[in-house]
Amino acid sequence: MHVRATKKGFTLVELLVVISIIGVLSTLAIVAFTRARAAAREAKAKGDIKQMALAVGLLFADTGKWPNGCPVESVANPETYLDTQQAGIRQAPAVGDQGGGCTWTASDISGWAGPYAKTFVDPWGSKYYFDPDYVPLQNCSGQTAGDQAPAIVSFGPNKAGPNVYDCDDLWYVMR
Repeated sequence: MHVRATKKGFTLVELLVVISIIGVLSTLAIVAFTRARAAAREAKAKGDIKQMALAVGLLFADTGKWPNGCPVESVANPETYLDTQQAGIRQAPAVGDQGGGCTWTASDISGWAGPYAKTFVDPWGSKYYFDPDYVPLQNCSGQTAGDQAPAIVSFGPNKAGPNVYDCDDLWYVMR
């Protein structure tokens, strides 16, 4: 009489199926994590931009001017990164003409009570930017560009710089 020995362990096919399932699940988890991380960065940038808009509002309340010493809603230029001294958000600006009708006077600066913000870099490593004549979605194919307006801008994940605005920019219109 022959007695069959029972096999213990997995067959090659069973191992390949298990490895394939683990690979698919790992891929799905990585994709979900990447999407969640991108969404978190975008949410942080949107929050930071609103904080920068509040900082610009405080600057205006104290000095009567927008960044670079520009009169509110009457000047199209100059644009500026919000971390510069002449922006007036991080530190008191120096007296002087900034060009484009923007000037800091001793009287303006005497009302300065900042610093108004602590965060000046977006989650992708670019500095936040103030543009008095920003046009949202101006270089986005298939989308209608918005109206020109003063805005706080993040250049988004692709970090396209000033005046190279595109579809991944985040902005807050100052109105």
